[in-house]
Amino acid sequence: MIKAKDIDQALYKICKKLKNAPEHSPRNQKTKELIQETIEIKNPRSCIIDNPARKFSNKYLLKELEWYNSGDRSVKEIGKYASLWNKIADENGNVNSNYGHIAFFQELEKFDGNQFDWVVESLKDDKDSRQAIINFNQTHHKYENVKDFVCTINTQYLIRNNKLISITNMRSNDVIFGFGNDIPFFSNLQTQIFKNLKEHYSNLRLGPMYHTAGSLHVYERHFEMLDNIIKEYESKNIKSKKIEDIL
Repeated sequence: MIKAKDIDQALYKICKKLKNAPEHSPRNQKTKELIQETIEIKNPRSCIIDNPARKFSNKYLLKELEWYNSGDRSVKEIGKYASLWNKIADENGNVNSNYGHIAFFQELEKFDGNQFDWVVESLKDDKDSRQAIINFNQTHHKYENVKDFVCTINTQYLIRNNKLISITNMRSNDVIFGFGNDIPFFSNLQTQIFKNLKEHYSNLRLGPMYHTAGSLHVYERHFEMLDNIIKEYESKNIKSKKIEDIL
C-alpha cells in the first residue's frame, strides 16, 4: 500500500513506483502498469494537485465537478473543456460516466431515494454497517461497442473508531489524466456524506480515503512526465490544495 498525507505525496510515490513497473499494451498503446494498487490518503480534503510538472487545470476540475453536480449526461457543455468527452459520447451526445448522475440522480427501484441517500441512511441506521456502497459501473453499461465503460466500480463508506472512511475501487485509472480529477470528486463525495452524518453523530470525524485500482497506469506519452513530477516534488515544498482553495 502507498501511504500519503495528501494527493501530491500520493502522486509522487505512484510515479516513483510506476517508473519500474512492467509494460503492457492494451489497445496497442504502451503503458507502465501497477496491478491492484491501493493508496491511502490520510487527509482526503487535500485533494488538488499542486505539482507544477503535472500542469493540472483547476479551471477544468471545477467545470467537471459542476457538471457532475448537475447530473447531466450530455457532453454539450463539458465537451467544450475536454475533447475526450465528445469522443466517448454515444449517438445522442450522452455518456455513462457522469458520476453525479449515478450517485445523486438515479432513483433506486426498491428504495425511496438515490445511492447517496442509501449510504447516509445505511450508516444512520447502523453505525457499523458494511452496506454503505455506491455502485458506479453497472450491468446496463455492458453492451456491444460501448465507448464509455465506467472506470469506477464502487465506493464504500465505513465508520470505524468514530471516523468516516472512504474506499474507492476502480477497474482502471490513468495516473495522469484520471487520478488527479477522480480523487477530488471522491473527496467531495466523502465530505458531503460526512456532513450529513455529522448531524446524526456529533462527534464523528473525517477519516482517510483508500483508493484501489485494478490497473493503475501511465501511457507512453507521459513517461517523461513521471520524472518531472518526481524532480519537482523532491526539490520543492509542495502542499496540496483543498477544493475551497481554488473556488
